[in-house]
Amino acid sequence: MKALNKMNNLDKAGLLSKMFPEELENLQNAIKMQCDYFLQNETAFREGWYQKGFFTAEFWYRLVQNAQKGIDKNEPLWKRPNWFTDHFFDGHHSIFAIQCLIEYTEDAQCDPQLKQAIHLLFGSDKFLQITLNDK
Repeated sequence: MKALNKMNNLDKAGLLSKMFPEELENLQNAIKMQCDYFLQNETAFREGWYQKGFFTAEFWYRLVQNAQKGIDKNEPLWKRPNWFTDHFFDGHHSIFAIQCLIEYTEDAQCDPQLKQAIHLLFGSDKFLQITLNDK
């Protein structure tokens, strides 16, 4: 096994899935909930988007849509841990997946040990702090 500081996001997600295989369905459901949330509120998010450069609303929504495609497959990705990690944690796609995992750690349903593992592997800082303005 690689040292933690030598691991990339695929390595970390693979380790997480091996340590908590019984939680993969919950993790995929958490990602699905975030996809649904962002897709349902897309207009408001795009209108209020303030970050410039690489992290544009268009880029973010490509990540959301990619995650949604994996979730919409006939066979749930969580049933195949390698597919799960490859789809959600390869390259830039990991940005959205990590955001979802960190969000999930705030849910009362999140197993405390899983929460610790997520924070150890991926940290506890979100990529995006988003609040919707009520009009």
